[in-house]
Amino acid sequence: MKNPLFSVLIANYNNGRYLQEAVDSVRSQTYTNWEIILVDDASTDNSKELYKELEKDSHIHIFYNEENKGCGYTKRRCAELAKGEV
Repeated sequence: MKNPLFSVLIANYNNGRYLQEAVDSVRSQTYTNWEIILVDDASTDNSKELYKELEKDSHIHIFYNEENKGCGYTKRRCAELAKGEV
C-alpha cells in the first residue's frame, strides 16, 4: 500500500471560528490521499455557513446529527464514516 487513504476526523460543535484553520492545515500537507470526515453535532454558530464552501471539495464529507448528541457519540460516528485504510 503505497498511498493509503488517510482520514482526518472532525467532530464539530460550535467551533466555526477554528474550522477553516483546521481544514487549511490538512490541505497544506504534502500527502494528498486524504479525506476529511466532519460530523456537525447540531451547531448553532456560523459553522453551517462554512460548510457550504467546504462541500465543494470532494475530499471533504460533511454529516449532521439531527440533535446534539455529545462529543463521544459524534467522534464515534466520525470513525464509523471514515474510509481510511489501516
